[in-house]
Amino acid sequence: MTRPATTRLARIAGCFAAALIALGGCERAADDGGDSLLRMAFVADDGASLAPDDSLESAAARAMHIGLTTLEPSGRVVPSLALSWRVSDDGLTYVFKLREAYWADGRRLTAGDVVAVMRRIVSPGSGNPLRDELMMIDNAALIAANRRPARMLGVTDPRPDTVVITLAKPEPALLQLLADPAAAIVRTGKTPPASGAFTMADTPEEAGGALHLVKNSAYYAADTVSLAGAVLSRADADGAIRRFNAGELDVVSGGRLAGLRAARTGADSRALLLEPTWGLYFYLARTSAGPLADVRVRRALAMSFDRTAILSRLFGVAGLQPAYSALPPTLPDAYAGSAGDWAGWSPDARESEAVRLLAEAGYTVSQPLTLSVAIPHGREHADLLGAISNSWGAIGVRVKAYARGPLSHRRAIEKGDFDLAVVERIARAPVADTFLQPFTCAVRLGGYCNPAVDQLLADAATEDDPGTRIQLQRRANRLISEDAPLIAVLSPIRWSLVSPRVTGWENNVAGAHPLSGLAMTGTKEE
Repeated sequence: MTRPATTRLARIAGCFAAALIALGGCERAADDGGDSLLRMAFVADDGASLAPDDSLESAAARAMHIGLTTLEPSGRVVPSLALSWRVSDDGLTYVFKLREAYWADGRRLTAGDVVAVMRRIVSPGSGNPLRDELMMIDNAALIAANRRPARMLGVTDPRPDTVVITLAKPEPALLQLLADPAAAIVRTGKTPPASGAFTMADTPEEAGGALHLVKNSAYYAADTVSLAGAVLSRADADGAIRRFNAGELDVVSGGRLAGLRAARTGADSRALLLEPTWGLYFYLARTSAGPLADVRVRRALAMSFDRTAILSRLFGVAGLQPAYSALPPTLPDAYAGSAGDWAGWSPDARESEAVRLLAEAGYTVSQPLTLSVAIPHGREHADLLGAISNSWGAIGVRVKAYARGPLSHRRAIEKGDFDLAVVERIARAPVADTFLQPFTCAVRLGGYCNPAVDQLLADAATEDDPGTRIQLQRRANRLISEDAPLIAVLSPIRWSLVSPRVTGWENNVAGAHPLSGLAMTGTKEE
């Protein structure tokens, strides 16, 4: 049966889908702390990702609910509910020893709670963004397909303080995935009690829908938490920058391409912090119909512009890396070099080959091809397309851009109302499948399907040897690059504005900035 478009996009989004973990109110700290109340805004979603951005919800969930592991401010995986762990030599068995920890209502967290949460994550119909990422757990794929009962999941509790996770294949990123807020140990119910460093205030929402968190005295490491609380909100990039400059915000977080130039020019340069991501910004091609059903046209578009020169001219940010394939350059080095051969050619050689390919397809400067390109609102999206379309114009391609709001942009992709469409995806962990699986025949992102890619990824999924699995994924990426169902442009960076009053913030590729690791110095009047 054909899956509805909206369902397909929800599955494509995978680890990017919003996990609206219930934020429950429990015991609140006695004092908001005045000058130790952090005011933080997250840059509003612009629609470039395939699912609504959940950065505010993730930050609140990370603050309120603990998982087996967590990320410290540097982005390194450290113990949380799991006090320690052991990994078998074959990488298939993880044994976690749990610490003594309690929810704010006084009930102790046990291994059984962990088992229950992991079963919910992989259950049929689960909307958890980590569902697809955790299919390496033994029997998870069969449970997700409703072919095995949840009790057969490879997550067990032999003792109340011990959790054993058994994998069907090794996954080096498992501890990183378990540190994600979507893997937090949260009880069921409308308002589950907090177990993390913060809980909801008695009046949890402020004007504009902001969330007000206060310190949770039941947290196992409450004595290490400096902030008395935090007010979390959303704002568009320009509005967030204005509020930060006016002293109304201590932190602006979650900025990507949209707003980057405004942040560089409109705020104190000392406050602007940039960090890399496991991410990719690309133009998705509609390969199912229209001019981009011709692979020659797609290849010509992919190779005909100088990414490095354009990014340097538009943004001047050293960390903004060009991308040439479905795998971002920020993944481990083992994946490097699996793009098409043309990625290493000179700009002149690429342009000459692009002209030849377009001429074969029937397009020249005198008989140009016109493409409709769906982009989100935002100066950066428009300026980047403008710079790229100048290069395309030189080889006989014209562009009509259609800028839309977040919901309209996603609907345009669902309906296939584009020749090219901007997509920006940032992974929660350095997992290659996050970027390759959308280009399988089961998903058909943009209409693309190549059975040879599917076979390589299926072989990789059952391969126990990590090196062999990477080689299979590299070969799949090479085939995708040759077919060019996407025009990779860059690996996005996150930008943030952080007041000098805020300490404990460290840039990291995971984008982990736990509230429990931040502190405020001085006073607002300083």
